[in-house]
Amino acid sequence: MKLEELKSKKIEKIKFGIVQGRLTQSPKGVIQCFPKNWEEEFLIASKLGLDNIELIADREYNVHNPIWSFEGIEKLTVLSDQHSIKINTICNDHIINYSLLNIEVLNQNLELIGIAKKLNCNKFILPLFEKSELNISNNNDFIDHINIIAKACEVSKMSLCLETILEGKDLLIVLNKLNSKNIKVVFDTGNRIAFGHKIFDDILILKDKIEHIHIKDKNMEDQNVILGTGKVNFLEVFRALKKINFTKSFTFETRRGLDPINTCKFNINFINFLYLEAFNEL
Repeated sequence: MKLEELKSKKIEKIKFGIVQGRLTQSPKGVIQCFPKNWEEEFLIASKLGLDNIELIADREYNVHNPIWSFEGIEKLTVLSDQHSIKINTICNDHIINYSLLNIEVLNQNLELIGIAKKLNCNKFILPLFEKSELNISNNNDFIDHINIIAKACEVSKMSLCLETILEGKDLLIVLNKLNSKNIKVVFDTGNRIAFGHKIFDDILILKDKIEHIHIKDKNMEDQNVILGTGKVNFLEVFRALKKINFTKSFTFETRRGLDPINTCKFNINFINFLYLEAFNEL
């Protein structure tokens, strides 16, 4: 970018979301869990200047999760409006424990899409790991069920976002097989570095297929760590995103640290600093 263009182009700070439960402490050793004080997180998020909270559907059915009741959905909507914290995204962790190839699990996804529609979500995430791991050898088995879910999302005006273990070139092969403009990618920085992917290259390969980014850092033992202390080169990440003109959404799926609120403040400043550095480079 030329100096004259840089002066005329104002690069805005990022609007961040955060995964539900990351603003409060979790039980020892538990990374992803639904918080008991889920209502308080909307107020905390608002005070921190966050844009949205990414809802989770637990690995196992949780009667305390408000998404599964009319009253809970209503309460989520009220809190969202009251604190100006959007609910754009919902991630279905249930498929990590139960295979998406099962008809009961497919139906659970369709039910959850209906709930997400009531909450005005615009992204539905499938984390295709463990029991639902999609890889280059078995991807054909998943095509029909993913297409059914994608169609339901399209009808409900949501993008279906896949998170997988696949390298960029292999994921692109699968996306071409699915052949749906409504199927996009969640790019998780921590998971990709843990799987040994070349993050910069994957971003350039996937380009406009990337709809949503989970911000996360991992160390040599593949443990979630404080941003900037692991293997992810976030400046390189933002340089790659600059090359593809990425303007979509970012969500913190980060370690909580000793104080989740202070950790979130640090994360916001840290990522915005590197983002602005990368996007303002000549």
